[in-house]
Amino acid sequence: MSNFLEEEVPPVNPLSMAAIEELGRCFLDQLVPEVLTEPGPLDVLELADTRLPKFGIHVCPASREEIGDRDGATDPKGDEEINILVTEQVWEDLELPPPQSHYAKSTVCHEIGHAILHVPVLRRRLLLDQVLARIPRAKLRPYEDPEWQGWAFAGAILMPSATLRMLATKEQRLNPELLSEVYKVSNQLARSHLKRLKWANYQQQ
Repeated sequence: MSNFLEEEVPPVNPLSMAAIEELGRCFLDQLVPEVLTEPGPLDVLELADTRLPKFGIHVCPASREEIGDRDGATDPKGDEEINILVTEQVWEDLELPPPQSHYAKSTVCHEIGHAILHVPVLRRRLLLDQVLARIPRAKLRPYEDPEWQGWAFAGAILMPSATLRMLATKEQRLNPELLSEVYKVSNQLARSHLKRLKWANYQQQ
């Protein structure tokens, strides 16, 4: 836990969960509007391979020499195309059925979150010759943390609230097991997303 809190990250603009949800909805509405019509899994491989490149975002497999000890990284440099690097293993795992693809899908969507939420901000700072200073995560509130924001965005596009509400009825409470089955994500990701939404005990009235 201490290493996690001591990790240094660039400060970004604060974003509430509601704001991230809306940005995720707009993203899906532009690129994959069909996933907003009924509960179901997002085809992350098709999104990365076919739809994102049309909007100047490229997800590419990379070797350990290129990416280091991370499984995904988003490059803020440049002024046009955005490049997301993931390990070759992550890229290959996108083609596997769940649950083998769970980690790969969440990793790619997390990096897409950085591309959408953070790259434009960091590029403006670089354009103004501002140093991309880093501060320990322990000094940030969750909604100021780029990693928290990235995972929140991943949850918002893998389990959009518009379809979560379709699942919830007076008889059916939302729970991690249900979300894992419907959206083909891990129980851990579903549990974290419900917690961020404050829907741990959600039941539609």
